[in-house]
Amino acid sequence: MAEKTNKEEKKSIYTKLSQIDVKPYLSKKMGLNYLSWAKAWGLVKAIYPNSQKEITKYPEYLPINGEWKSTGRTVDYCLTPFGCEVEVTVEIEGNKYSSNLYVMNHRNQAVRNLKELDMGQINKTQQRCLVKALAYAGLGLDVYAGEDLPSDESTTATKPKPRKVESLSQRIAKAKQFEVQYGGGKEKLVDVCKWEAQGDEQAKAFLDNWRTKSKGNEAAYNFIKDQGLQKESA
Repeated sequence: MAEKTNKEEKKSIYTKLSQIDVKPYLSKKMGLNYLSWAKAWGLVKAIYPNSQKEITKYPEYLPINGEWKSTGRTVDYCLTPFGCEVEVTVEIEGNKYSSNLYVMNHRNQAVRNLKELDMGQINKTQQRCLVKALAYAGLGLDVYAGEDLPSDESTTATKPKPRKVESLSQRIAKAKQFEVQYGGGKEKLVDVCKWEAQGDEQAKAFLDNWRTKSKGNEAAYNFIKDQGLQKESA
């Protein structure tokens, strides 16, 4: 009974947060949309005032004389030979949602040279990680969504450009590989449809919200259902 209540609570949180239109709060950087951590956190706290956030602490290791050695301290970031990573967890109504992100430079590449790393970069990454953790819970998840499957209908009022007509087999192959941003990571759309068919409430809530975003989303979903691709995935 407690497990059922927890699932219903999670669904309620996801449903409420996914229905918030974050588009008016988006900004652009390097051609990409992003939601500021302050606005994201404010939107969640307005509905769930008891929400908490926590930055994961790690044992500190530093490269000394060619070896990674422990300093005996704990820090809120993880240094590795491959870069620096942070993790943020948010707790909403007793449910926890976590996200990991690596520290990037201005070219969106992982910072591997420790001499180029500073606390400003780490702090900004922790703030971005908080926003992605909130996306796990449903807030602004569509900000991270990729492009949809191409449809057969022209979407412009101008004269359509000549284009190749895909065969059914080509469209099926493309549909099987098409990915969406789901739960903070990428998943194949056919798999999410499969989980929905198996009664997964979070998958259903995600697809209901995702399909209403545009006509193309509905067409992509219907194509997978009509061809029975989610059954093949199972």
